This record gives sequence, C-alpha cells and structure tokens, in this order.
Amino acid sequence: MIYFNSWAISTLICSIFTFIIFAFLAALKKKANYTSAFSLLFFFVFLINFGFFISAIFPYPTASYHRLVTGPAAVFGTIFLCIFAYLYPRNDRSKETKYVIGILLGISLITISYSYLQIFTNKPIFDFKGQIYNYQQKVGNLLAASLLAFLLVMIFIQVRKIIRADKDERKALVQMSIGMDITYTVPVVSNLLLREGVITFNTFQQLYVGFMILGYFTLTILFINNTVDKTSFMTKIIGITVATCLVFAQAFSTVVNLKNESLFDEISIKEAQTFLNTGKSEGSSIAYAVSLGDSSNKPKILIKSTGIEPNLILAQKEILENRKAGNFLKRTPTTNIPKISSADYVPSPNDLFYSYYLRDEIGERTLLIAFPYLHYRKFLDETNSWLVFLTLSLVFVILVLFPFFFNRSLVRPLNTLIQGVGEVNLGNLTIRIPVLVQDEIGYLSESFNKMVGSILEGRTKLEEYADTLEEKVDARTKEVTEKMEEIHSLKVQQDGDYFLTSLLSKPLMTNWNRSSLVTTNFYIEQKKKFVFKNKESEIGGDICISGNLLFGSEKERWSVFLNGDAMGKSMQGAGGAIVLGTAMNNIMARSASQGKVLNISPEDWVREAYRELDDIFRTFDGVMMASAVLGLINERTGKMYYFNAEHPWAVLLRDGKASFLEKELTLRKLGSPSEMSFRILEFDLKPGDILYIGSDGRDDINLTEDGTNWIMNSDENMFLKTVEDSKGDLDRLVDRIHSLGALSDDLSLIRIGFHEKLSPNITESKTSIPESVLRKYTEAKALLQQREIGTAVVLLEEALHSVPSFKAAARLLGQVYYDRKEYDPSSRWFEKYLELDSDSPNVWFLLSVCYKHLKEYAKSSQAAEKVRSSQPHRLANLINLADNYRLLGRFEEARSILEAAESIDGENPGVRKLDELLKSKGY
Repeated sequence: MIYFNSWAISTLICSIFTFIIFAFLAALKKKANYTSAFSLLFFFVFLINFGFFISAIFPYPTASYHRLVTGPAAVFGTIFLCIFAYLYPRNDRSKETKYVIGILLGISLITISYSYLQIFTNKPIFDFKGQIYNYQQKVGNLLAASLLAFLLVMIFIQVRKIIRADKDERKALVQMSIGMDITYTVPVVSNLLLREGVITFNTFQQLYVGFMILGYFTLTILFINNTVDKTSFMTKIIGITVATCLVFAQAFSTVVNLKNESLFDEISIKEAQTFLNTGKSEGSSIAYAVSLGDSSNKPKILIKSTGIEPNLILAQKEILENRKAGNFLKRTPTTNIPKISSADYVPSPNDLFYSYYLRDEIGERTLLIAFPYLHYRKFLDETNSWLVFLTLSLVFVILVLFPFFFNRSLVRPLNTLIQGVGEVNLGNLTIRIPVLVQDEIGYLSESFNKMVGSILEGRTKLEEYADTLEEKVDARTKEVTEKMEEIHSLKVQQDGDYFLTSLLSKPLMTNWNRSSLVTTNFYIEQKKKFVFKNKESEIGGDICISGNLLFGSEKERWSVFLNGDAMGKSMQGAGGAIVLGTAMNNIMARSASQGKVLNISPEDWVREAYRELDDIFRTFDGVMMASAVLGLINERTGKMYYFNAEHPWAVLLRDGKASFLEKELTLRKLGSPSEMSFRILEFDLKPGDILYIGSDGRDDINLTEDGTNWIMNSDENMFLKTVEDSKGDLDRLVDRIHSLGALSDDLSLIRIGFHEKLSPNITESKTSIPESVLRKYTEAKALLQQREIGTAVVLLEEALHSVPSFKAAARLLGQVYYDRKEYDPSSRWFEKYLELDSDSPNVWFLLSVCYKHLKEYAKSSQAAEKVRSSQPHRLANLINLADNYRLLGRFEEARSILEAAESIDGENPGVRKLDELLKSKGY
C-alpha cells in the first residue's frame, strides 16, 4: 500500500525537478565538458531524491534499503561537483584533475563498501519524527564524513580558480561557486550532524528540502545565465516555469499537511473524549485503550481491536511518564512491541500507533488511547494523493502543452526572423519574412523588412553611381586640388593656433610646492605633437599644479596638488586645461598670496575649491568637462583630504607594495550632471609613503607582440605592477610605461613623497652621500621650484664636485640645462649620469635630442637606438631616430623606422612631414 505524506511530496518534487534539469542538460548538443559533468551531477541527485521518495511512500521496514541507492548517489554526485569545479569554465590542471578524482573514487568505494556492511549487519528502526524506516545514526557516519571532505575539496578548487581568474571570468565563477556552496553545504553538514546524533531526522528533512528546491532553482538560473552552451529560448521559459511551479507546489503542500495534521489531532481527540465520556468506541478509529488508576500498579485494557494485543508493561511505563510530564491531549508516538520479541525486533507498521493521554478526574485514572499509525497516514494520503496528481498534471501541462502553445506565437516567428537574418548575411536582399503575430516580434519582423528594403535601395543607388564614377572623378580631382591648397593654408593657421595655445597653457602648469617634507614631481606628455615654423611643441588636456597653504592659528602648512584631464582632443582638451589651470591658479593666488593664513578648515577649502571649479565648468553646458584629483596634505602629520572627480584612482606605494586608494567611483567629472553628492575622501600617509596621481594615459596603452596587431590594455592592475617595478623613481616609472607599448592618450603623473629619508630621485644609499651634500641637493630642488635657477645650478655643481658619483644631481642638472635649451652642458651631464646608470631610456632619449640639436647625428642615432631596444613603440623616439637617419643620408633605414611610427600614429605631423621629406628623396 502506498501512502503520501509531506516528505513524500517534497522528495517527489525534488525528483521531478532534478530529473528535468538532467534531461535538459543531457539533451544539449555539442555541449561543453563541464555541462556533461553538471548533467551527471543532477542525475545522481535525482537518484538521491527518488530513493527518499520510495522510502517515504512505503511505511514498511524494507523501505530502509533506500540507503543502498541514496548513499552511493550522494558520494558520486559530490565527486562530480569536484569534476565540475575543475572543468568550469575550463580545466587548467588536467593532470591534477586525474589524480585527485582518482583518489576521491578510491575513497568513495571504500566508504560505500563500509556503508553496505553497516546496512546488512544492522536492523532498521522506525523514526516517528521523520515518518520513515531508517537505521541508527551511526550507520553511514563514515560516508557522511567523506561527503564533507569531498565538499571541502570542491571549495578549495573554486577558491583557487577565483583568485587566479581574470576580471571577466571571476564574476561568473563567484556566482556559480556561491550557488553550489550554499546548495550543498547545508544538506551535507546536516547529514553529518544527523549521523552524530546532534539533530533529528525531521530537522534534516526540513533543511534538505528547503535548500534542495531553492538552492537548485537558483543554481540552475545561474548556470543558464553563465554557460556558453547553446540553449533555446523555449527551453529557458519552460525550465524556469516548471521550477517556479514546483517551488510553489512545495510551499502549498507544506501548508496543507500542517493543516491536515492539526485536523487529525482535533478529530482523534474528540473521539478519545467521547470514548472517555461514554465508554463506547463505535464509529471511531481507536485501536486500543488502556487505563491506569492513580492508586493502582496494574493497567487495564478498556478496548482493543481485533488482532491487536497491547503490551501492558510498555503501556504502564508510558502512562506514568506522560502523566508525570503533564503530556495530555497531545499526539505522542507509541510502538507496541509484542511481549515475546527479540532485542533487535523490527516493528511492523501494525505495531506503530499515535496515542493521546486523557485524565479522568472522577475515576482518578489516566487513559492511553491509541490510533493506528497507518490510519494517520491514510488520513493524510486522502489529500496528498490529490496534491501529487495535481503536481504531476501541472508538470505535464507545462512540458507538453507549453511548447504547443508558444510554437506559433513565439518560436516560429523567432525562427523565421533568424532565417531572414541568415539570408541577408548570404547577400539575399530580396527576402521578406511574413508577419505572423502583431506583437513585439511582429514589430521586429516589420522593422527587419523595412531595413532590408532600405539596404537594397541604397545598393541600387550605389550601383547607379558606380556607372557614372569615371566622369565624376575628373570633376572631383579638380575640386580636391583646389581644396588641398585651401586646406594647406588652413593647416598653417591651425598650427599657429596650436602653438599659441601651448604658450598659454605651459605657464599654468606650476610646481610651486616648496615643502621639503612633502615633495612633488611632475611628468607631462601630451599626445598631440605639431611643428610650427620649425618649432616642435605639443598640446593636450592634461595639467599638473602644486603649491602650499597655511591654515589656522597654528599656521599649519599643507601641500596642495592637482592632476586634471580636460575632455576632448587637441584644441578642445587644451582649452579645458587652460580653463582648469587658470581657475586653479586663481584659487591658489587668493588662498596663499603674501603668506596669507586661512581661517577655514582644510576640508572646507577642498569643498569650496570643488564647488568653484565645478561651477566654472558647468557654465559650458556639457561642452567642456574635466576629470581631476585635488587634495591637501598636512606636511607634519600626513593627513590628506582630497576628492576624485571621475579620474583614475590614486596609487599608494608603501613598503614596495602598490595599491589603489579608492575602491569605487565617488564623484562625476567637473561640469558634469551628477547623481552623487560631494564627498571628501581622507587618508593618512606614513613616513616613506609615495603617492602617484595620473591621467588615463597611464593605462591607455596599445600593447603588441608583432608590431602590427594592436591591442588596447584592459588590465587595470598593470599600472600597480609598473609602480612597484619602478621602486619609487618617477623617471623609471615613465620609462617602464613607454616600454609596455605606444601611448594612446595624454600622460601626466604627479609623484608625491611624504617624509622620505632621501630625495625622491636619489637611488644611492644614504651612507654613500654625506648629509651636507644631500641638503644642497634638496635646497637646489626647492630653488628650482621658485625659479631661482642660477643659485640652484651652483648648489648642484658643488654637490657633484663633492660626490662625483651623485647621479641624481647629474640627472637634475642635465634636465635644468635641457629646459633652458643649453644642449651642450645638458649633454655632458646626461652623459655623466649614464656612466653611473646606463639603464634609463628616458635619459638616453633626452641625450639623443641634445646631440641632434648639436648636429652630432651619429651619436644621436646611437642614443635613440638605445631607447628603441627597450621602448620600441615610443613614437617621439621613432620620429627622432628616423629624422637622424635622414640627416645622415641613410634613407632606407629612415623609411623603415618611419613605417613603424606610421603604424602607431600615421596622422602625427612629424610623421607626415618626414614622409614628405623622404618621398622628395625618392624613398
């Protein structure tokens, strides 16, 4: 006889659910290996649920043998979890996979064999709370421990993959891993707790069903959304509909069973009270009734059904226990073990009862009134069998009728539209697809027909135009010649505008910071290069500014820094940089003029500066915007207040490890409408910390291996590694950025050092340079920031006279003469530096430019070749090298180098000018 209860319906729903998913995944064609593993996983989970279902509907001792199926299925299912973890999204450790899975299979065979031995050497027991024949809790404990161990192996595999995955794969891996871990961890752990006697089987059932249905529903959705296997739209609709209906069916059956159990108690208690009051049991379901007087030790059988012989010894014991506990009118499980039975006797369903205890105060006695357990199951089955029928019918309707219903309204129109797209891809522009339904898909079909008609009309006109092309070419040639002459005159005018703009923008990029405790260094390289009247220059939207302010009565000194990037190319970006520079220098002039002490807090100053800059840019109505980082640093404490208006995140170098200061976007660009409220960011710098603020150019790098196929860098962490490799040296950082590939945007960097033991560009050990020499070097840098160049040069030359190996001083002195266009002394100091440290492409480049201005073209070429060996995509160096070869008469080499430059930026004015010069020589 079959009886359905809540546990039976739950496991049936789980069985249907997992089998449908298994069938769906197994039916996929050309599926990935991880999908095959996932489908087999669901097959084993189906076996587990089906085994539980069989044990629930048959309330007989033989149902306990479900463990022969559920145990191995659980073990092999968990192994396939590990296989899936290895394979998804790809297997990078095939050899390790074979060894690990082989070991797990060996362990599983041992645990399954031991589990079978326990099953055949122990007798089953009946668990009233779980309403199932099962074994003692110790049976299967080793298997439960193995499941947990296998699960931990899977989690280890997942965590390792997540750590090593790239950004695109990590999101899918995290989602799938969390879904699998939540779905499996609770049932596996609760199974182990059940075997150890910590929880009851009823508690295990509730945890298992809850996490099985909701967990697998979530896991299936995650898998469908992240798999690369081809699935149909209809399959997704049906699958999600079935899963949703089954979840609601489970919830509904749980509520109905709780109501029916309460109703069973209500009816049984009424029958028991009627028997107590009348002594009659006709029409009731009472199996037997036993009474025990308060002053008697001998229980008395009041009534019993045919074939039932109450065990009075057990009845007396139970009456005394429940009377003492006051357990009256509550359903209590009772096992009526026959008087003559062995110690390992397995009770049959006819020995199982639900009892209610009643007090007879008049008769001074306690009654035990028992109802057959099978009667209880039959009572629940009357409703549950209908629930099962309705659930199966619902699944049948969805699986069979849904495809039929949606075929005409959804599937056929979509397939027709897809076929039409395929015909157009093959060149058939006369295709017209029928509009089968007047809905969204019908609208798409009509739009598709109109689009194809427009393309056909355009192609027809193009063919007509091609027939008269030769006649139009002659007329156009004359027109183009006239336009080219006009464009040339405009180009000269444009370059003049560029040159004037560059002259306006350079004075705005001021490094006025005079603090010896908070040092600032700039590097600015604009992308747009041009030549005007034989003068090379550049313009762009990047800008750097620094300075100092005094706050409060204590006159605390704070260092100001700003790194900005105005949006737009060439003139538009340069215009934005001029606006930002002018506004910021004006703010600094008002705040720091003549030793002014500000009576507002640093936070308020940053807030007011943001508002003023943002208001200025907002007046352009979105035509001009800028990203920026503006901040203040207390030169004594290292406290930093700043804001980041949609600029690349600041990078901190601390103890040789680089990291981002920000983790999320907090503010939109200056002049941009924003949904975010202004927020000041805070950070505490420690002595020795180095901070880098930079524009997009630090990340926008074209990477290449063969010099022809360019790939834009997409690794946001590449700059962190570059900062670490540079070991705090700004020149070395710029060199390494150039060595990665070709810059595709303006590049500006501010290096901020806080309480460094040595000056930021000094790489020599402190013990090798006397303190007096270091002080001269530091003082010279401060004087350079104050434009007192003559005194600074004297101090640097004195430092080098004292310590000729002081390469940082040589580097700085060479840069000073270079900026003053005194190329002869500049080249000597750069040569001195390179004698001490030959691995500096940036210095080699500057030396090459010096040699070129001195007309030492051979030396200039050799220095430029040094740069090209480590930075083959540095455009300025390629142009410089090609021009040197041209001046040396090595035209073929010059053309070869120029072709490499053209592959990076063929529209660069320097490239185009060189191209014209080489063509005039026949190359």
